[in-house]
Order: sequence, then C-alpha cells, then structure tokens
Amino acid sequence: MDIGIIGAGLSGLSLAFMLKNKNCRVEIFEASDKIGGLLRSETLDGYTFDIGGSHIIFSKDQNVLREIVNVIGAVVEHRRRTFIYYKDKFIKYPFENGIYMLPKEERFEILFDFFQNVIKREKGELKKPSNLLEWFYYVFGKAITEKYLKPYNEKLWKRDLKDISLEWVGNRVPNPPVEDVLKSCVGIPTEGYTHQLRFYYPLKGGIEMLIRKLAENLDFPIRTNERIRRIRREDGKVILEGSNHFEFDLVISTAPIDVTVKLFKDWKVVKSFVERLDYNSLTVVGLGVRGKTPDFHWVYVPNKDIVFHRMAFLHNYSPNMCPKNRSNVILEISRRPDEKPKDVLDEALDGLARMGFNFDVEVYGIWHWDYAYIVYNHDYKMAVDRLRSFLIERGVIPFGRFGSWEYLNIDAVWKCAKDLVERLVI
Repeated sequence: MDIGIIGAGLSGLSLAFMLKNKNCRVEIFEASDKIGGLLRSETLDGYTFDIGGSHIIFSKDQNVLREIVNVIGAVVEHRRRTFIYYKDKFIKYPFENGIYMLPKEERFEILFDFFQNVIKREKGELKKPSNLLEWFYYVFGKAITEKYLKPYNEKLWKRDLKDISLEWVGNRVPNPPVEDVLKSCVGIPTEGYTHQLRFYYPLKGGIEMLIRKLAENLDFPIRTNERIRRIRREDGKVILEGSNHFEFDLVISTAPIDVTVKLFKDWKVVKSFVERLDYNSLTVVGLGVRGKTPDFHWVYVPNKDIVFHRMAFLHNYSPNMCPKNRSNVILEISRRPDEKPKDVLDEALDGLARMGFNFDVEVYGIWHWDYAYIVYNHDYKMAVDRLRSFLIERGVIPFGRFGSWEYLNIDAVWKCAKDLVERLVI
C-alpha cells in the first residue's frame, strides 16, 4: 500500500514509525522547513526552550508509556511538583488536593459548600449539566468553581464557559474523590490526577528529542518545505499536488482538519461546518535567567491581571536545559485566533513581578502558534463528524490533535497511531 502523510509533527511521525516493516511505501509532507510541530525545541545562547509550550511524557497505559520512553532513550523521571498561584501563594495542584494549604476558615468554607453540593446531587436536586460551567458547579460546587476552575478556564479558553460543551470534559477533568476533598480540607495531603503524578522528560534536547528519535528511526522520506496545495481523487488514487504530483492509495492528514478540507476543489459543500469549528492560538515566551528559581515543574495562573495562564521551569525537567547556575522559564499565553500576535515581553515580565519573580533576564525568545487548543463548542460533534466523513469519502483519513480535531496528549496520539495502523495494515 502507498500511503502519503501530511504533516511531520508528533502525529505524522508516530504513524510513520508504526508503519515500518508493514510493506508500505510511505512519504511524509511537511509545509514548514522544520519537523515537530508543537513539540519543537530551540536553543538560544545555551538555553533550550520548548517553543510550543510545556510538554511531558506520562500515561495511564504503562505499555504506551514504556514504548515512548524507549524511543527517546535517555530520560529523566520526575514526581510532579506543580502548583496554582492563588491569592499570592502557591498551593498544590490540583486545587482540590491543595486545600490543606489554605487558611482554616477558607478550608471550612470549601468543605461545607462541597458537601452541601454532594448531598444535593445525590438527592437529585441539581440540574444535570449541559455545558462546562454547569458541570464545574455540578461536580465541584460553588466554592471550588468560583475560586479556581471558573477564572482559570475563562482565561485559558477566552470564552464564556457556557459555550463549551461537555465533550471537553471526557478524561481531561477527573471527578474529585470525596475522600480526597475531605482529607485535604482537614489538613491531610493527598494526590490528584495520579496518572500524571510521575512523568518523564528527555535528558537532552528538550521535548523535541522525541521527534528527532522518531525521525531517525524512519526509512521513509520526509519532504520539508513541501506545502500541499490541492488534493483530488482520480481512478481510485489520491493525488497530492505540491511541487509535483504525488499519487497514493491512501492519504492520512495531520494538518488541521479545516485546512485539509479546503484542499479539495468542492470543499464549499461543507463550508458551513468548517465555519463552526473553534480553536485557540498560543504565544510562548522563553526566558533564560540568572540565579535560582523555585523547585517547581509548572504553575497554573488564574489571575486576570497576569497575561500568561501557565509557566514552566524547564531546568527542573532536565539539568541540560540551560547553563549552570541559570534557570529556564517558559510562559504560555492563549489567545483567540482572531487576536493578532504581539510582543508580550513587557506584559509577561510585569506578571512575573506581580508573582514575586524579579528575574535577571539573560536571553529571551517569543514564538507564536496559530493552532494550539481545540475549543469544544456546542457545534463540535456535528461539525467534526461531517468534516471527517467528507475527507474519508475522498480517500483521506484525518488524524491527530488537529487532523481529527481532538484534544490529544502525547500518549493518546501514540495509542491512536497504533490503533489506526492495525486497522489499515494486515
């Protein structure tokens, strides 16, 4: 079978890796001059920044986790040290597991509200949720929702949370065990989101090392700077038109689904569905700083007066991310796709100062990404199902976070790639 893969990010390269030794001819097409997509790293004056944001290797599936770690080779294993910046303090993440770090009056407020909510829910007195905001209130109660979940998610999504559907919840936001909340409120430390509690990270090269290792293990050509401009179906074959015409039995596209759909001449038959897709963009600020910083991995920042929603300390992921006695910090700023990218360095530094971080910056970089987060609006399922069908009918399988328009972590991409290859190749 001849297979063409559009996109040389994690999704495309994972597929190609799985297709080795499957008696297939595979070619990979990447519009950029570099492979990796959001899993790219860049070195500036000895500092290696993950320019697509903070990414780590973890999974509930130990076989998947082991396979990914084996591809990378040299890794560092960590126990998560992650916090939420809340009322000028750093409390343990997830919020419901960090309640014990709050003043006792606030702990009681949260405990009383949470159990009132549990009792009402068990009695059937609460309306079943139909959107993300209602789900937060339904599961966590008013106190936890309004203190953290609502402000943080409004900042991340840049949307009214009533406009986000319950498809988002899935496996992304776990239900808090009642026992954990009770323990945390009375001062007993607990752990939440436990499958992410231990994670791995490449020893050298940043998160891009996973991409490099995948590419090194391929026998197939990767055509960079090869933008596909048209796709057509002809005599049972799928034709990709770029710098040349490339013919395949099947094409798998990891490019954003709306981009792929528009490569067909008749795409306007599904134009109304394309228009219903929603997503957010991302700006990443990397700072190489002198001196020490906290022994944190990453921090969530719900504050409205601080521009970034998350910060990560990459030198705590691996000691090879910056020179000795220096620190490597990245800041993530989500933005709506219609919001023009801008130089946010001054705003970022101001936000850090508000948090008590007055860094002596030695080097910095700013990177802008158009597609970063899939927004699950109320038209999500209808629109995505129709667009996937449109592509599959024309010999193209959409795949990956942007290809299939799903919020997939690294391990989920890997597992989905294995499953797809098993279905395609006998």
